[in-house]
Amino acid sequence: MKKYKLIILTALAASLFTACSDDDFSKLYEDPGKTTTVSCDKLMTGVFYDAKGYIFNSYWRMYTWDNIFAKYTQTVGYKNNSGAVYAYNDGYANDRWESFYLSLAQFRQLENQYNKENESQQANDRIFKDLAEVVVYDQLAQVVSVFGDAPFTKAGYIGITGDPTSARPAYDDDVEIYRTMLSRLGELYTDIASIQSSVTSLVSSSLTSQDFINGGDLNKWLAYANSLRLRIAVNVASQGDLTTVARSAIQECLSRTLVSSDDNAIEVSANNEDTELYNSDDVVNSFKDINNVASQPMVDALTRVDGTEDPRLRVIYSPNKDGQFVGTNRTETNDEQTQRGSAFNGFGNGGWADRYYAYLDSATFTGNRLFISPIMTAAEVDFLRAECYQNGWATGDAKAAFISGVVNSTKFYYRLNNTYKSNYGYVGTYPGDATVQAYAEKLWNTYDNKLEAIMTQKWVNFGVIQAPLAWNDIRRTGYPALSYPTDTQAQTLADLPNRIKYPNAEKANNAANYAAETQVQADEWTTKLFWAK
Repeated sequence: MKKYKLIILTALAASLFTACSDDDFSKLYEDPGKTTTVSCDKLMTGVFYDAKGYIFNSYWRMYTWDNIFAKYTQTVGYKNNSGAVYAYNDGYANDRWESFYLSLAQFRQLENQYNKENESQQANDRIFKDLAEVVVYDQLAQVVSVFGDAPFTKAGYIGITGDPTSARPAYDDDVEIYRTMLSRLGELYTDIASIQSSVTSLVSSSLTSQDFINGGDLNKWLAYANSLRLRIAVNVASQGDLTTVARSAIQECLSRTLVSSDDNAIEVSANNEDTELYNSDDVVNSFKDINNVASQPMVDALTRVDGTEDPRLRVIYSPNKDGQFVGTNRTETNDEQTQRGSAFNGFGNGGWADRYYAYLDSATFTGNRLFISPIMTAAEVDFLRAECYQNGWATGDAKAAFISGVVNSTKFYYRLNNTYKSNYGYVGTYPGDATVQAYAEKLWNTYDNKLEAIMTQKWVNFGVIQAPLAWNDIRRTGYPALSYPTDTQAQTLADLPNRIKYPNAEKANNAANYAAETQVQADEWTTKLFWAK
């Protein structure tokens, strides 16, 4: 498989960056390293490209990073390997960490280029800087939500300053990082909206060719920036030092453009399947190699209404040999799971004819070469709205938003299922809004605790695809309430962690600042982030 890389050079070599790419990427998005002048539109693409591994679903992201949180959130079924139930690979955490800082370094180059321009040039290039900054905050929010405090305001400058100390930046307080993100995303929304009507044809053409996230659609960028701000605000609105600021931001977000349907969802569509930006075989293999058997808590959530099947059940899972939906749970032993076996994932030697567990549907996931990779779905935004209304942070109908969330989630999973191109698997027909709405209303009525209803269905929607976001919700709300028994055989990580520890490479390469940081935030798995319950 061909690979494309954009590489930051230090000031000792050049203040620009070069690229090793092949024809596919070069044709779609001009390689800034092959131009005599690095322009802001090309630098924007560089920011997106260096972050793409954690923007889009990919084998590396899902196998090394998302799989950690899919286990923690129990959105996948997995082996209860005594001694390693909660373990994760430090190298995988380091890859996530480094990916963000590569993208941030690209953004610093963009800022630097923009700041050197005259007023007329800046008028044309401001939009590229704005869109890149939205992506930086999306990635930054993902990093601080798992690690806590992180270098930011002084990070990413070595390619500009040439000063080696720039490669060893001080840490920022995560409270202040969240405060900055909430403020800047609000400002960026206003700025993008003000620029929208004055974009020249030349800038518009460049946006279309260089923006591989939204294809230059500024209405989508407005929805993305505002929905991201809402996600971040809700994450810190329940407890901690930013509740007042966050709830004020929520009020503003709910009055502005949000992702609300398939038409303005932020995602990578199947149309990109033949580019290195979104390799379909890579995604299919990731679903095969993660623990692709069903999770019993997920099955329970999808059959909560008197055992009636949720309309999403059969497009998420395929049944076992007896036509039943059985998933793994935390009460089973490793030996029991091995003896029961399952299809193609190493749970014993069971095959198609004798599989005990249900597994991820092949049309939707493991055989879907046209998989749609979500960045921000309408369903997530609906559940965010429902939570805000239910908690009294804004005025609105929580039940109606909840029902809309279930409808949009169901549409999304059927859309995934119906992009299917293979010779096997279940391809379902969306049952219609009225049917799903009726089911969602019954589902709402089964819960005495309506916040639990909202968070459980949001968790179902994230599922195996966006597990890190589900982990944030579990830590801050406690829902869904899952069983996390102590791994008595573990030598280092016996219980579910509250955060991910800083990578060993960061400790070694930024030793002085890391040491100073540990006096502020203990680098322990047990450390709770300020917004966690």
